[in-house]
Amino acid sequence: MKQLVLIILSLFIISFAKAQIAIDTLSTEALNNLLIEQVERLAEDGDEDADYEDLLENYIFLSENPVNLNSDEIMQLVELRLITVFQFEALQQYRRYYGDFLFLDELAMVEGLDEQTVAIIRPVVCIEKDYSKDKITFNKMARYGKHQIVGRFEQVLEKQQGYLPIDDSVLLDRPNSRYLGSPQKYQLKYTYNYRNKIRAGFVLEKDAGELFFTDKVGDTIQKLLGNTNSRGFDFAGFHLYAKDLGFVKAAVLGDYQLAFGQGLTLWSGMSFGKAGAGSSVMKQGRGITPKGSASEYGFMRGAAVTFGGGPFSGTVFYSHRWVDANVSVADSLDEAELVSSLQETGYHRTIGELQDRHAIRQQIVGGHLAYAIAHFEVGYTAQHTWLSTPLELRPSHYNQFYFQGKRLTNHGVDFKYVKGKYAVFGEASMSLNYDSTNLQQPRRPWAVAGLVGLTVKPAGYLNFTIMYRDYGKSYQNLSGNAFGEAGRNQGQRGIYLGVEAAPAPYWNLLAYADQFQFTWLTSQVNAPSSGHDYYLRISHSFNRRTQAYLQFRSKTKMKNSMDAFVFSHYPIFYTKNTVRFNINYQIGWDLHCSNKAEYAYYHNDDGSNEHGYFLCQDIAYKPENRPYSLAFRYAIFDAKDYNARVYAYENDVLYSFSVPALYGKGMRFYLLGKVKLFNALTLYARIGRTIYSDRDEIGSGLTLIEGNHKTDLKVEAIWKL
Repeated sequence: MKQLVLIILSLFIISFAKAQIAIDTLSTEALNNLLIEQVERLAEDGDEDADYEDLLENYIFLSENPVNLNSDEIMQLVELRLITVFQFEALQQYRRYYGDFLFLDELAMVEGLDEQTVAIIRPVVCIEKDYSKDKITFNKMARYGKHQIVGRFEQVLEKQQGYLPIDDSVLLDRPNSRYLGSPQKYQLKYTYNYRNKIRAGFVLEKDAGELFFTDKVGDTIQKLLGNTNSRGFDFAGFHLYAKDLGFVKAAVLGDYQLAFGQGLTLWSGMSFGKAGAGSSVMKQGRGITPKGSASEYGFMRGAAVTFGGGPFSGTVFYSHRWVDANVSVADSLDEAELVSSLQETGYHRTIGELQDRHAIRQQIVGGHLAYAIAHFEVGYTAQHTWLSTPLELRPSHYNQFYFQGKRLTNHGVDFKYVKGKYAVFGEASMSLNYDSTNLQQPRRPWAVAGLVGLTVKPAGYLNFTIMYRDYGKSYQNLSGNAFGEAGRNQGQRGIYLGVEAAPAPYWNLLAYADQFQFTWLTSQVNAPSSGHDYYLRISHSFNRRTQAYLQFRSKTKMKNSMDAFVFSHYPIFYTKNTVRFNINYQIGWDLHCSNKAEYAYYHNDDGSNEHGYFLCQDIAYKPENRPYSLAFRYAIFDAKDYNARVYAYENDVLYSFSVPALYGKGMRFYLLGKVKLFNALTLYARIGRTIYSDRDEIGSGLTLIEGNHKTDLKVEAIWKL
């Protein structure tokens, strides 16, 4: 391991010596800080292993392909929560009064755009000729198209339990006791872009533990795996996307995402949820977008087309994917198969995981119709899902309203009205689950879900939002992603209040309160339950080089009591309070620093109290007119229990995320380097280590490491043409 670290550091020294031109940057500090805040809040609300690559892809794409301020593409800034819908209206009104933008400095003259918002959007907008109506020719595509190739290598350097040697006979007795592949992770990605009108690309990925070309498998194991053992990259995806082709507004072939309305009927891929909360909970449907990331779930694979003329537009789509699932034999006489669960991890490292790989076929067909005029938009969405094998869940009290069977139909109507100081939005959706044996007889009757919201801007420095949601316990959707407390838009109702204000120059306040109820049992509560989520964030810009914020969050939910002296587990409340202080500042023009301190307190009605804290120092060296940069972090943490864990975003190689959940007692540090060798080639390398002082082993099961430290390494090369 020491030799490998020395090799990496030597490569950086050599690269610095050869570098000759100025380094390019992803974005300004303001945009980067916004991304960090969004990712940390997404991690707090979900799984720390969630894949945020789609979000990062959108940010990077905008940074490298700024949108034209004088075109309708500016709506992309609303979709990414970089500006509010009112700020979008202000931009459009400015153009109506004064004509197209001539200089980016005019942004400061637009009413409703504060200095911080201008700093965020300035690197992702431009003023140029509108190419949307230009004729596409092969000569233009060859001359002005941009090509990019990205290759990445990742590995945990310590030996994990799942990679230790094992005999085939032992592996046959315990088929999931070892990873079959090597501990390295590889990714290869190619993208092409012609003026944002024609985009194409492919992505290949092999996760750590999955089989690759050089991995060897014994004959006995090979026979057991059968056709499920596919060598090479475990995941492969591609896309071909075009837009602004006259009557055809957008078309895609391959992997893509769909997002309509407020996400209740159809919204594949990532959704902000409360990460963009405040006065901006109204979603802006993106329609069709190509998928270039390596995430292995939550996307469509097939074809989609959007047509449009005047105020009307329509989208039709078809998706056909082989998805991972746990398939079992229901009847030994006729060998009928049933699916007990759908798998979304994307991992195929063990015999069991490989046997679940691409186990069933999922088909989705549907469409979206929209009518939009000056301030009003209404849409209708319909989709129908088929599974090649029925989904039959293991019977439980909490999952009896979950989707089961082979077919599911969803219909929904969404609307949005934005004018002046008001924005009204909402969506109503229905689901129908068919019986697997009799398609004429629904398994469950129509179930409904809906949400409605209002945003008011009484003054230029003040926004209020109120939103009510009610998702029926029988409502089912495999491709929805609306605002809510849990990931499943089912059996939940709640009311959300949000406010965003600028009470004084350079001060900003963001707060929300979300009261929610679960109208049926959940996997952690044996009864209907309730809870609340309170959030307050106060930020201040001392000057253009120093910004700070103080954040408080209190979240209360219910779970089953773990009291060993009672016969039946009963619901109890638990609360997690967190306080965070963050300051970003510059020392001179080259050093960018950040300090973060966070304290977490967890309490439940059983009487357990848990504390945790996190402190870190970030230093980034970004010299002007130099082709290299370095970023370093040193952090200490102490959270004895997982319930008091702290999420901390870490700078990483381009197109990659690192948001570890830190608990236990120890320290964490990493070093990230970037160097541009010449115009086309950029290299990244990152090495990080976590050292624990309260344990002699890390992880469990196949990820177990004997020792008190864990080291991760990433190397990436980006070639642009």
